[in-house]
Amino acid sequence: MWMQTGIGKLDILLGEVEPGSTILIETVGTLGEEIAISTLFTNRENAVAFVTPKLSEEFEKKFGSEGIKLIVLGRDIHQQELYQISFTFRKLLRGSCVAFFILHPLLVFHPPEVVFKLFAEMVDITRETKGVMIIMIDKRLVDDRTLAMFENYASHIIDILEVLEGFKVIRGLRIKKSPIGGTGFYKFDISKGKVIIGEPLE
Repeated sequence: MWMQTGIGKLDILLGEVEPGSTILIETVGTLGEEIAISTLFTNRENAVAFVTPKLSEEFEKKFGSEGIKLIVLGRDIHQQELYQISFTFRKLLRGSCVAFFILHPLLVFHPPEVVFKLFAEMVDITRETKGVMIIMIDKRLVDDRTLAMFENYASHIIDILEVLEGFKVIRGLRIKKSPIGGTGFYKFDISKGKVIIGEPLE
């Protein structure tokens, strides 16, 4: 059975998300968290999220007691203990179909190459356990070469862009990698916590 994000147009653009897939969301700051939140809520019976303390508050507000298990980096697991993160991830993913992981706090404490090794291990665990992993990376925290290494391991890549045109901020989203290929940029917006994917951007 394919995994769905709950965002109709995004599900069409992504194509099939089969068990064992990894979706890499390349973003700036917190953009894209709403995609992860929608996906977790859509698959909440079997979802787990590794989040920052701030994001855990957001999740608890949105989900309440909907059954999504939260592992808080810096509280439940220290960012320095990468072996503990992969051990916990493996254990939890066996009973879950969707896991969300945010890489930003790890990139603050560790060199990108070290974080990439953890990421590669988590991709292997996801394939082995037939789960689906959604992972976010802030593009500002890694160079192009390192980002390409992450991209190589992911089965799907969602690229989020934010540009300034005059006094207006334009947000775009494209599928950079998927089984059905990439797309151009589409207008990407958030309204009342919902993700809106609009017309293609020229």
